[in-house]
Amino acid sequence: MSNVLPLGASRADRIYNFFSCVIDSIGWPLGMAFFSNTIILPVFLAHLGASDLLVGCVPALMNLLITLPGFLVVPYLSRRKRARGFLIWIALLERFALFPLVPLTLILGVSHPKWMIAALFGCLTVHATMMGLNQPAYWMAVGKTIPSHWRGRLYGVAGGIGGVLSVGVERLLSHLLSGPSGGFPEGYSQGFLIGFLILTFTVLPLGFLREPDSPVVVDKDAHPPFARELTRVLRGNRSFRNFLYAQTAFQLAAGVTPFYILYAQRDIGANTTAVAAFTGVMVCVTAFGGLGWGAWADRAGNKIILLAASLCAVLAPLAALGAHAPVTFYSVFILLALLASASNIAGANIVMEFASEAHEIALYMSIANIMTALPRTVATLLGGAVASATHGYRVGFALSAILALISLLLTLRVTEPRIKVERPLPPGP
Repeated sequence: MSNVLPLGASRADRIYNFFSCVIDSIGWPLGMAFFSNTIILPVFLAHLGASDLLVGCVPALMNLLITLPGFLVVPYLSRRKRARGFLIWIALLERFALFPLVPLTLILGVSHPKWMIAALFGCLTVHATMMGLNQPAYWMAVGKTIPSHWRGRLYGVAGGIGGVLSVGVERLLSHLLSGPSGGFPEGYSQGFLIGFLILTFTVLPLGFLREPDSPVVVDKDAHPPFARELTRVLRGNRSFRNFLYAQTAFQLAAGVTPFYILYAQRDIGANTTAVAAFTGVMVCVTAFGGLGWGAWADRAGNKIILLAASLCAVLAPLAALGAHAPVTFYSVFILLALLASASNIAGANIVMEFASEAHEIALYMSIANIMTALPRTVATLLGGAVASATHGYRVGFALSAILALISLLLTLRVTEPRIKVERPLPPGP
């Protein structure tokens, strides 16, 4: 398992890299709160007259494009000494793909809603494709610059700081989405601009990471085809296979996520003020939840965090089925935030720890993304289809709880990769 930095990496470099990654990890959830697939974009599409099936297509499209393209860049990254340069330029393209939503929402939102839907899908397509291409580089850079027993702390510290800042996000969204029109289109345009600026400025420190060089092998035989590497890893690592089975069920269970907010609005009576409050609660709980999950993961490993995420995924749809007023629906978004923060921290970190060497991190991350791409993609499409067929969301919530329970049981079969570590770890920051 790749758990320590190369011997040439000084403690000062580790600390510098730690806080560079913290800044990016603070800005990412805060900025993406203004483009939330769970709350903001479903309500935005509802303003545009989109169907439930179309609402489900947004996370399906993004999940597909985020997970699949990464394998294309693995051979390229394996021939580079550093991933940093590739990482920052693709990250900037990824963010600038969202900027056209700022003027187009004002220009097309009211007069040409169908064109605006097409523009939204176009921007998200470019954004998600860049994210997909960049994922191996990001995790390779993190794996090379942050020791494994600092990674939970990294995302936990960022989450705690983000939790404080999320109070301002909630108040800002409450202001932007207020009024008889629910903030459409002006409030959404302003929110998209703010989200773009946060995402862009906070990613810049990643371009200055003190990343140690990786050994570069010129011999082309040292870089076998991806299909051969895929077969080697899946055949040789049973625990990694069990992890992928569990994540398949987990991703399918998430297929109803975009419909919680629509259910709250249409069936429970939540107004636009409640929508903004739900967003603020999710950002805050995700942030502070990450602080707890990260500290726990550093001490106990990532498997236990994945089990907790699956348990929250079981409870969230059950809470939605039992909710009868907007105030009781806060429990649903609290559970969704807890499972999201737990899954985001442990899901990626455990994959990096399955890799035996730092240079294999990009390969393992790409394999994990590819193997979960199909369930990620079809999940929300199935959720939208079930909602349309049953003229409601309750059946989908019940199916989600069952799938999450299956994920929990499958995760029990995963072996914590960190228990194989025998080398002493350097002190934390």
